Amino acid sequence: MMQEQKTATLATIFSEVLANLAFMFTDEVAADVATGDLWLETTIAYKGPHKGTLRFRCSSNFSIQLAANLLGVDPKDDDAEEAAKDAAKEFMNIVCGQLVTAIHGTDDVFNLTIPEVRELSEVPDLAADDGSESATLCVDGNLIQLSLEA
Repeated sequence: MMQEQKTATLATIFSEVLANLAFMFTDEVAADVATGDLWLETTIAYKGPHKGTLRFRCSSNFSIQLAANLLGVDPKDDDAEEAAKDAAKEFMNIVCGQLVTAIHGTDDVFNLTIPEVRELSEVPDLAADDGSESATLCVDGNLIQLSLEA
């Protein structure tokens, strides 16, 4: 699959999974820079005839909203931050499965790793080119990014 097609597929799947599972919709107008106090990075890899690593970066505030929409967690609960990490992991499981099928088809078998979440020490530069395919989107004023390194 050509590079431009992969990026478009990444953005489409990312947006569809957000809309269908969490009732969150990407905005046409994007914020200029990533902001927020705490950012999370969730990664998952797939292995088989092809391999790759998918990375999801979002603010803690966005992940708490994702948990509220995806898992029904009250954002004010004491355990909302932990639930937010679980929501990010579940979201990545689904996105990765959809992406692998869209890019590589359904004939081959792929194994997915267990998603891992880590807190970033600073707000990421979402415009930096790290050589991966990236889709940077805006949801309710929050910048989020999904990247694929294959």
